[in-house]
This record gives sequence, structure tokens and C-alpha cells, in this order.
Amino acid sequence: MHTHVHTVVIGGGCLGVASAVAVKRRLRQRGLCDASVMLIEKSVIGAGLSARHSGIVRAANADPVAAALAGHAVHMWRNLDSYWGVSVPVELAGAIWIAKSNALGDNPKWQALQADMEAAGVSFAKISAAHARQICPPIVKLNDGEVYYHEPGAIQIDPIAVRTALYEALKVNDVIVREKTAAVAFQRADSGSVSGVVTNQGVVCCDHVINACGPWSPAVFASLGLNIPVSTEAVSVVNWITSRRELPAGMPIIADYVNLAYFRLWRDGEIHMHQPRKRNIRETARTFAESPLSVLGADFVNDPTNQALGYSQIKLYEDMFRRRFNNVEQTVYGSGYRSYFDVTPDLKFILGPDPRVQNLIHCLGAGQSFKYATVFGEIMADYVTGGTEYSNLASSFSVARFNDNYMQTFWSHVAGDDNSLTAEAAGL
Repeated sequence: MHTHVHTVVIGGGCLGVASAVAVKRRLRQRGLCDASVMLIEKSVIGAGLSARHSGIVRAANADPVAAALAGHAVHMWRNLDSYWGVSVPVELAGAIWIAKSNALGDNPKWQALQADMEAAGVSFAKISAAHARQICPPIVKLNDGEVYYHEPGAIQIDPIAVRTALYEALKVNDVIVREKTAAVAFQRADSGSVSGVVTNQGVVCCDHVINACGPWSPAVFASLGLNIPVSTEAVSVVNWITSRRELPAGMPIIADYVNLAYFRLWRDGEIHMHQPRKRNIRETARTFAESPLSVLGADFVNDPTNQALGYSQIKLYEDMFRRRFNNVEQTVYGSGYRSYFDVTPDLKFILGPDPRVQNLIHCLGAGQSFKYATVFGEIMADYVTGGTEYSNLASSFSVARFNDNYMQTFWSHVAGDDNSLTAEAAGL
């Protein structure tokens, strides 16, 4: 294979497919019907971290810009045919957010979050316990000392339907797809830009390169002398079998920030459960220190030996499940597996051109790739074709923010006498 295309997208997960489809459709809209887009994937479409998402799309986010982007994403998922040319069944579940309350029955941080969401155009408001009781099925336990917020626009999608849509969208939009094709090196022009992607199947010459590799990015782009600050954080996922009689189809997504767990209604009368990302900077820094991805290339993600859950993890989740759900005489463990978030030092996305390589554009989701895939694809199309409608919202997520000063401060959280593992162990 030795060919020339307008844009090469590296990575066949949700973000890679969204990018390839959006760029191809945008080029066609600009009258460049002959400009081709190629997606290369070292394995098969949707087989990496995209194989493990929970299908939840919610807009509320502590970062107002991320919330605005998520608002676009929700709209696009609900109207996917207008953006990808294919449709996917969407469940209009809504979401109940649960937080701890103070003695006055409030939570100042969440009150501030509500104000930020109102400014971002996201419907997210505090509701009474009685209102929450009406929205939730009786099996959901609501406790004293809690406050409840409602996000009516949150949706959920079956991941199986999403993977089908990925393949269909690539086909409908005439994206050239090369599965089982790994990027192994790059050719550079005199200007320093990438002129060709060297793969195990040959060279692909190109004008633009989009990086949608997620945690494989450090290994893929090391040959360009780039250090892409992405690592992985493990998270367990469990599906609990419960009575269909106790779980009406309209159960909302439950974002439980008291027990630090997300719940959604899953197929075959199950409740799907996972925990959110860790948000402690020391824990995040340690994740990077303990995962030498430049060597492993994140291939451990798909290693079967990493998928099983131990009894202690299942038991921990069972205890958390029982704290939020009642009227369950027996909680039946249906299935479980180990999943992963891709994370960056500040847990935010990496979007936009790399200042070190002028025609390289990053599209990395920082553990939220599925949710944001639709709008991130449009952002990539803006960057490739010169648009601004969506890329204006991505300016704060440039990889350039992780400069030497930032990373030195970041690494200090796992280095030095005060933060070393030895010092920590001595204090136990």
C-alpha cells in the first residue's frame, strides 16, 4: 500500500471514526468530493477503550466549556443521521445526580455547578427528595443527608448499537478503512510536517494527520520525538441481575456522588455499574509513573489476563450497590470486567493542532471519548478545513498547556522525599 490521501486518522475507536466521518463530510460540503480520508486501526474498529464504554451521554460537567461541548454532543447523538448519515437508537433516560448535603440541606459546590450549567445552557437543577422519588423507581434508595439534581436531557445508548453505527458511518461516507494496520513510523517534509504515515502495510502519504489513538498515543508518536501525556486508569464494571418487575424501562441514569458510582439500566434486566475517575492529582501522577506506555503502547488493555475481577472488587461493588438499591432479596452477579479510562495530567481533553508538528491534530478524550465523539469529530473537521464553529470551544485544550513547568509540578506529586512511596509506606 503506497497511496496519497487528504487526511489520515490513526485510531479506530469512537473518536477516530467520528473524526474521519466529519472530515470527509465537510470536505464534500466544500466541493472537495475527490479528497479522500483514510482511517487506520491496528486492530479492529471499536476494539480498544471504545469497547468498554457504558453508553451514557450527559452534559453536566464541572468545566463549563466541557459542558457546552457535551450539550452539542447530546444534540448530535440524538440527531446522528444529520451528522453521520446513519442513526442509532437513543434512550431518553435523564439523570439523577446525588450528592451529600450539609446541615442546611444544601451543597454549595453543587449550587455553584447549577449556576455554571445555567450559563452553559445545560438543564441541570436541584429537585426535592419527593420529586426525585417520583422520577426513580421504588427500588432506588434515597437517604437522609442527600441532595438531588436532575438533568432531563441526559441520554443512554446501547454500546452494541454504537459499534454497528461506527461501521455503517464509515461505509456510508466512503471513508477508506484499513483495519489491522498499525502506524509504525512517519515520514517528514522539509518543513517538519508529516508527509507520510509508515504502516505495516506500506506508506500512506497525506496532507493532515489526526491522532485518535488514546492511550496508545505515546508509543505511536514517540518516533516524532513527541511526548503525548496520556496514560490509563483501571476501573471495574459490574452488571447486576435484578427483577424486571422492580425495574421499569424508564429508570434514569443515577450519578451517585455519595457512593461514587454510576448506575444505568442495562440489557436483559440488569443494572450496569462503574465508578468515576479518580480526581486526586497525586493518584493521577502515580498512574503515569506506574504505566510506562511508551514501552507497552497500552496493549495491556486488551490482554485477556487483565479482564477478570477478583472477589474483593465484586464484594466492594455489591456493598455499594446495596447502599443505593433496596427491595433486592438477592443481588445476583451477572458479569463483570476490567475497563480503563484514558487520562491526562489534568483529566481534560487534548484537542487541536500540535505546535511541534504543524499538520498533526490531536483528538484525545481523557476518559470521555464516547460521550464527546460526535462534537469532537466536528472540531477535527473545523481544524482540517478551516472552520471555527466548534473549534473555538476547544482552544483551552491544546497539548501546549503541558509545558515543562507544568509537568515538573505534576511529577512532584510522586517524587521527592515527601511524596515518595517509601515515605508513604513509613507512615502506615
